[in-house]
Amino acid sequence: MLRRAIRACREGSWWRAHGRLTRLAQLEEKRGNMPGFFYSYLGQAMARCEGRKREGLDLCLYAVEIEPFRPENHLNLAQMYLMLRNRRGTLRALEVGLKIDPTHRGLLRLQRRLGIRRRPPFPFLARGNPLNRVAGRLSQRARGLWKELRRRDEDLDELDELYDLDG
Repeated sequence: MLRRAIRACREGSWWRAHGRLTRLAQLEEKRGNMPGFFYSYLGQAMARCEGRKREGLDLCLYAVEIEPFRPENHLNLAQMYLMLRNRRGTLRALEVGLKIDPTHRGLLRLQRRLGIRRRPPFPFLARGNPLNRVAGRLSQRARGLWKELRRRDEDLDELDELYDLDG
């Protein structure tokens, strides 16, 4: 039953998984009878299906505590932090998980989805410092303009080739 519940979680069938995981939790009332990843998936299911995000986070933290070297626990913890809009916690959980398994597909997929932040323009100042914020926005805007100019230049090159304007 545990295998089917975890498979349902991995397939994204959270309602089906939630029912199975809840039944398993009721059968095994004492914490500690189940493997750590069970608690991380139960936490995910509770958060997604019942909206009990805080309790879900607690279960994911418990899973990481009892099975710290299982990358899936860190992935589920990162997803819980993401649900709670805690970017710092999400990135920390991803970092720890990727130290354990740098090739874990789920962790890498989530990291790509979030994007990796650039260093602040003035690293000796806090990221939230107004000078860093303004300079960061300006450099982002400049990168966007530069990218647009390069794209337009490539478009002009294509037109030149298409109409043989150079010769």
